[in-house]
Amino acid sequence: MPQPGTKAHLYSRSDIERVVARAAARAGHAAAAAGAMDHGPPIVSSGITEITEAGPAYRGYLASDLARQGVPFERVCELLWGAPLDVDRASAWRIPPRDQALAREAGLRILHGADPHRVYGSLAMLALQLERTRRMSGGGAQDAGVAQEARLLICAVAQALGCVGPARALTLPDRSESIASTLIRSFGCETTPARIRAVNALLVLLADHELPPGTLAVRAAASGGANLFDCIAVGICASAGTEIAGHYAVVDRFLTARPSATALRDKALRLHQRAHRIPGFTHPLYMGGDPRARHLLAIAAELADDSFNMRQVADFVGWAQENLADHPRHEFAVVCLVRALRLPVWSAAVFFLVARMAGWAAHVEEQRSVTGLWRPRARYVPRP
Repeated sequence: MPQPGTKAHLYSRSDIERVVARAAARAGHAAAAAGAMDHGPPIVSSGITEITEAGPAYRGYLASDLARQGVPFERVCELLWGAPLDVDRASAWRIPPRDQALAREAGLRILHGADPHRVYGSLAMLALQLERTRRMSGGGAQDAGVAQEARLLICAVAQALGCVGPARALTLPDRSESIASTLIRSFGCETTPARIRAVNALLVLLADHELPPGTLAVRAAASGGANLFDCIAVGICASAGTEIAGHYAVVDRFLTARPSATALRDKALRLHQRAHRIPGFTHPLYMGGDPRARHLLAIAAELADDSFNMRQVADFVGWAQENLADHPRHEFAVVCLVRALRLPVWSAAVFFLVARMAGWAAHVEEQRSVTGLWRPRARYVPRP
């Protein structure tokens, strides 16, 4: 990170540790394996998502193009799950009435009265409860496909979130209603075409991103023969900590505690001088900036009103890029978009988790096609 007014540079501890790990990786197999676990060389072959300079590409389709073209999230899910992209189909999913009833029963049981700011664990419990309810009712067929089960779970979550929102009741979708629209209503906001387009783009852009911790955990669980619902619950729990889903709240506090561009610059400089990262900035895979963030920030700037000053945010982002050579990542942009849409703050992390369920389901299916249990080895190093 360049220091304004000097030729000096500061480096964050995590960046230094990553460079050291990669240098050590050249010294031997064990070190190489350790370096690969932190944005290092690929360790898994996958045909789902490729990380490119233009952002993630799902089975050859750039996510940013899909979002820009308004391809429904439901069609992108099916693309990830191995179906040909079919943009002409209606966006809404048809869930069998029996499964719909089971999903609503599980949603009411688990999410009613839950704390919205601590909802991640409840979403994991919902996945587990839905599988248990289906199995006990005889509805959980052994040969049920990943796509069928993933559709049911995503719909169940979107509806059950209404129990956490202002209405404190299930959100019952119309027959033609999209997941994006159902989520907006669950969060207590009125649906408009602009809001639906924005939320759909958000879901599409975050649907998968190769092998972050949640996806790694999902694939490990799938390698052990876990069912889809258990795998998704594992992914939610692995993503619920302060570095992933919890980071959205950190970004929101940074943005809103003192929201003027001057105050944001002052806070960023203080962090910068201590070699700490700006919340929601610096993605190791996108040194030139996260393309997903650029897309979502543009939408937020278009839709924001006086309740959230995107012009101040844009001034700060431009200053950080010019003076600190730092760029926002998707968490920063998602928080801005949620604020611009007047959605509740806690919805930012939930959008991420719902979107990522699509990718997790794809990884479960892909992992099942690979034989062998994931069982890495640890190198024993005695404590001094």
